[in-house]
Amino acid sequence: MAVSGGMAGTASGAGGAGSTGMAGAGGTLPIAGAGAGGTLAGAAGAAGGAGAPLGGMSGAGPIGGGAGMSGAGGGSGGSTATGFFKEDFESSTVGMQPMGWDNFISYQKNNPQNPAGTTLVLTDTMHVHGGTKAVHFHGDGNPAQLVRALPKGTTKLYVRAWVYMTRKLGQQTDSSANHESLIVLRRTSGNANDEVRFGEIKGVIGTNEVPSDNISPTMDKWHMATGPVVQPNVWACIEVAFLANASPNTLHATADGTAIHDITSIGTDQWQNGMMPTDWLAQKFAGEGTAAPEIVFGWQSFSSAANDVWMDDIILSNDPIGCN
Repeated sequence: MAVSGGMAGTASGAGGAGSTGMAGAGGTLPIAGAGAGGTLAGAAGAAGGAGAPLGGMSGAGPIGGGAGMSGAGGGSGGSTATGFFKEDFESSTVGMQPMGWDNFISYQKNNPQNPAGTTLVLTDTMHVHGGTKAVHFHGDGNPAQLVRALPKGTTKLYVRAWVYMTRKLGQQTDSSANHESLIVLRRTSGNANDEVRFGEIKGVIGTNEVPSDNISPTMDKWHMATGPVVQPNVWACIEVAFLANASPNTLHATADGTAIHDITSIGTDQWQNGMMPTDWLAQKFAGEGTAAPEIVFGWQSFSSAANDVWMDDIILSNDPIGCN
């Protein structure tokens, strides 16, 4: 088990918050930006075409009309659970950006430089959960992220990813730890300043909302050597539920089936910097104008903490997913 529970204890110090379609059987769909002749064929979803090299992919479009997903991956927790989108990266090319996704690298959506120095989002075989490939992120103060548009009208979203990291998540006692993002619900395409960031805040597993820069949990939990942790250098099944279908909106996260973070209140019992609106997640799902909101995977650190992260067997669903 890669996670332990039980957040407790007192604050180690004071301080304010830092800144911070598949087509039906036999059908085909064009993959925007996937290269000439790119299609998603039949139930297996085998992508055609050459694919775009190193982050040249753009216009991936809303999930459900998307691309780049092969059949079910191997291993426990492979792409076997229900959901409206699944990705095991088996159709992507090693050394290239995963097919059918946009990138967000060094604060630029669809950055043509991938890698951009040491910041990268590329398919590789170094660590895989199911099948033979996974996506590898390397980021620090510069975000290294994959992005997909969500269906307009979404009000609840369950996100499941198998995650392997070289840096643990949680139980960081260094007082310089600020905000680290792993899975993000972004309202405005290409804008990292209007989103809900699940990952780590002040050294513990938590959530940061911007533009308010409010954070959860509260200061008495920060920089603790105890509490929930996702250990490094092992695969963990991380599931995050963004629930805007009831008021107030709530967020729940588990690792390997164990609760690691919950937001069930809009009050100062759970939020450090004052009350939150009851619709704090619904605002993100609303998108911006006619543009759809986005789901974002990868690594971004407002502490400039470097991390290598691999993700595999991603599922998006309107219902709980689990690890099998």
